[in-house]
Amino acid sequence: KWLGKPWIDTVTAESRTKIQALLRDAAADAPPRWRQINHRVAKGPDLPVMYAAVKLGGAGRVVAVGRSMRSVATLQQQLVEAQQAMDREYLRLRQVETRHRLLFQVTSEAVLIVDASNQRVVEANPAAIKLVGDLGKRLIGRSVVEAFDIGSKTTVETLLGSVLATGRAQDAPA
Repeated sequence: KWLGKPWIDTVTAESRTKIQALLRDAAADAPPRWRQINHRVAKGPDLPVMYAAVKLGGAGRVVAVGRSMRSVATLQQQLVEAQQAMDREYLRLRQVETRHRLLFQVTSEAVLIVDASNQRVVEANPAAIKLVGDLGKRLIGRSVVEAFDIGSKTTVETLLGSVLATGRAQDAPA
């Protein structure tokens, strides 16, 4: 459907100034410069094409060479969609984290979050800090067994080792 039509009539409104610039530069014998031009398509998205134009002989003729960028445009669209999906997931995780933090702070049960690899306290809620007394302010970053009396340290270490090995917690008085 493009045959016989002026080149500028086959492109989107945004690409018209680029066509004019390509033709102007070619007429002035300027070095060819690649520009992305979007062609209108009857069905589906616009067709992106990278064009360079050069003057052909002295008769004022110009040759435009183009390369379809549809595959690049498809990849760019997939990248945008992936970024949007990541943004939505990040927002969802932030909301979950906010709810977790709120519950963590207001619960009356003492809760310690411990790094399994080194048994150090990562977080402690206000109820846990109150329960361990003076040690509470200094508990974060210290070994969790320091929050228990000497007689319970072995029990706590065994319990933590069991949780790390099996992924299941059991009750143990400490």
